[in-house]
Amino acid sequence: MASKSEALAELDAGYAKFRAPIADLDDAAYAETWLGTWNLSQCLAHMSGWYREMTGAIDRVAAGEPPVPAGTDYNDTETWNGKFSAQAKPGREALADWETAYAAYREAAGSLPDELYGIDPAKNRPLIGNRLLQGAGIGHFEEHQPELEHWLASRK
Repeated sequence: MASKSEALAELDAGYAKFRAPIADLDDAAYAETWLGTWNLSQCLAHMSGWYREMTGAIDRVAAGEPPVPAGTDYNDTETWNGKFSAQAKPGREALADWETAYAAYREAAGSLPDELYGIDPAKNRPLIGNRLLQGAGIGHFEEHQPELEHWLASRK
């Protein structure tokens, strides 16, 4: 499993790869439906929502608390995704919001101590730093990159 520097480099590479082809799209492109019933603004809002949630989780871990607040259940992802996508900003405002949310998430992840990244040998699973980057960050890019590329190719 990735060290802190490796995990952050993978996160940054996924972000750059995802951002590059959408950076110069006009406002109208953000309203085109391509991800099920979602458009680009909604996809970015969905990702931004998870960045914000996981930034809070990282902050809690850094403070020695559990990552998930008491009474919160992230297992119902459809409800969370619907809530986040409903907060979509129009056009390129969605990109700016996504970039801001990502920057805070990335900064928080970078502030976690190195020892919170890697593999827990006793449990044989990734440590909390890696887990918090996988779902909302690295895994999100891996999940949505092929769909984004397919949509962009269909626009040519």
